[in-house]
This record gives sequence, structure tokens and C-alpha cells, in this order.
Amino acid sequence: MLFSTFIAYVGFQMLVPTLTAHIRQAGGSNLSASLTYSAAAIAALLSRSVFGSLMDRVGRQPVLLIGGAILVVTNLLLFAVSQIPSVCVLRFCQGVGWGMTSTALATIASDIVPPRRMGVGIGYFALSIVFATSLSVVVGAWLMNWAGFSAMLGCSTVLFAAALMVCLRFGASPFNRPDAARKPFVSLPARRFEPRAVLPAFLCFLHSVAFSGIITFIMLFGAESGIANVFMFFIGYVLMIVISRPLVGRIFDSKGHAVIIIPGIVAMIVELLLLSCSHSELLLVVSSLFYGLGFSMVQPSLQAWAVGRSPADRKGAANGIFMSSLDLGYASGAVLTGAIVLATSYAEMYCLSPILLVIFLAIYIAALKRERK
Repeated sequence: MLFSTFIAYVGFQMLVPTLTAHIRQAGGSNLSASLTYSAAAIAALLSRSVFGSLMDRVGRQPVLLIGGAILVVTNLLLFAVSQIPSVCVLRFCQGVGWGMTSTALATIASDIVPPRRMGVGIGYFALSIVFATSLSVVVGAWLMNWAGFSAMLGCSTVLFAAALMVCLRFGASPFNRPDAARKPFVSLPARRFEPRAVLPAFLCFLHSVAFSGIITFIMLFGAESGIANVFMFFIGYVLMIVISRPLVGRIFDSKGHAVIIIPGIVAMIVELLLLSCSHSELLLVVSSLFYGLGFSMVQPSLQAWAVGRSPADRKGAANGIFMSSLDLGYASGAVLTGAIVLATSYAEMYCLSPILLVIFLAIYIAALKRERK
């Protein structure tokens, strides 16, 4: 399951920087290049909650099969399409396929993991995504520079097909929902959102808005601050996640989410404050370790909490709304942090970003007190 998730995310994420670069090389504008990314992101955001609920009715495999087929077909069509409007249409369709596939993968993972091991299981699932996202940029750029855009696109298509075959063969457990046939289809829109997953999803939205400022502007911040090797931030970030995640998952399963999430948010706040005043690679790496630790503690724990507090027959809807909050947070966060940068600077933007995490802490602690009462 982890392997199929890993190669699917590599196949999709390697398209993000390379497709925009290909459009720019072909004479397209920066706006045209950004539209190809936005089309896929918007489509994934709109489709996750819909198909998350649909999975709770018809099962995981049909949604995964159709979503994977859409990814493969749209990739093949990209070989023959060069006009910007056509590329945007294909990317929108691809975003729908990605929303279906990624939500199905997350839901299958939560089906496989026993409830008492949800923290560890979802933690490893999130770790495979972190690895894939970090590696995909390097692999995509290297393939495009070495063999061209077509070779990179072909590799992405093969990865989509391989992920689909591996997951359908080994990962997707049989779906047993005897009462699904008795539920009228018209009830589906009303069941699109799982209310028990709303709070973890909203908290995830807050911290992903803060994180979007890092992934969007870290290179420009490095140029502003005179830091040459900004890529070292992501190396420290990934290494800390790899080191800490297994222990964090076990603590989550034995002690609960509060002892994990609160220290994790504090670590993220420390990271952003350190990053805002970084003028050397040493301080940059130290800040990356704090953020890797915080991310390892918070994001998978929120997902495990969202799935764990939802009914067994609503895991698809819970995963759909949770992953939609990630998409929405990254998309809106890039706009919000960009507006702050225009009025201030990159360093000041990172100094102001912890306000969102303080709001996160206030809402989370209030929710804990209400649940205990």
C-alpha cells in the first residue's frame, strides 16, 4: 500500500514543476503556466469530498480504478496536445482523477490499519507521501533535462499504471457494505461531509496555510537573506520526519492526540520564528529540524484523529474532507502569504505566520476542554 502510494505521488508531483517549465519553454506566459497547476488543484479540491462519500457507498476499488484510468489517459493525451486551453482542460480532468485516486489510497490505508494502530499506520502513510513529494521534484527535473519532457511524461504515465495495478492487486481489501444498496442515491449529497472530521480538517487547513508560505517562497527568502543552499531546509525537514515519525505514531496510539499535537504546534511556531531571522545555513537547518518534528507530530495525527473519530462506514467522507482542507490550505495560503510579502518582506511574513498556529492552539485546546466536559 505504501509502495503504490509512493509511486502514484511521484508520478503526479513530478508533473507540477516540469509541465509549467515546458509551457514556458514553448513560449507560454507565466499566467498560462500557473493556470495548468491551478486547474488540477481546483479540480482535486472539488472532487475529494464528492468521491470520498461515494466510496462509502460503492466501495474503494471502483473509485480507485476510474481515477487511475483518468490519470493514465490524460497523461497520454498530453503527448498530443500543445494548445494552452486544451492543456488546462486535460489538467482539470487530471485533477479530478487525482482527487479520486489520492482519496481512495488514503481510505484504503485507513481500512487496512487496525484502529488501535491508527497513529503508526497513518504516520507511515504520510511518510511515503513526504518521500514522494521530495523526490518527485528532483526526478522530474532530472528526467526533463536529460531526456526531454516526453520522456518525463512517459515515466509519469508508467508510474500511474504501476501504482494502480499494485494497489488493486495487494492493497484494496474487499468492501463490505450490505446496507449501501438500500440507501437512495439522492441521499449522497447530504452525506458528503462527515461532521466528526470537520474540526481536524479545519485545524489542518490552518497549519497548511502557514506551511504553504514555506514551500512557495523559501527560495526567494534565501535570495533575500543571502542563503545560497536553501535546499538544505528540505533535507533537514525530511530527515527529522523519518527519524521522529515511528516514535510519534506509537505515542499517539498509547497516549492520544493531545500529547502529540500541542508540542508539535509549538515546534512549528519555533521553526517559523527561527526561519524569519535566519541569515545562515546553520540556522536554516536548525529551523528545518523543528518544522520536520512539528509536521511529523501534527499532520498525520490530525488525519488519524479525523478518521478515528468518524464511523467505520464514513472513512471515505472523512478522508475526503481532510485532504480537501490540505488542498484549500495550500492554495489559499500561497495567495495570503504572497499578499503579506507584497506589504512587508519574506522574513516578516514568516514572523507573522505563527499567528495562524496560535489560533490553531486556541481552537484545539478549547475543543479538548469541551470534549472532556
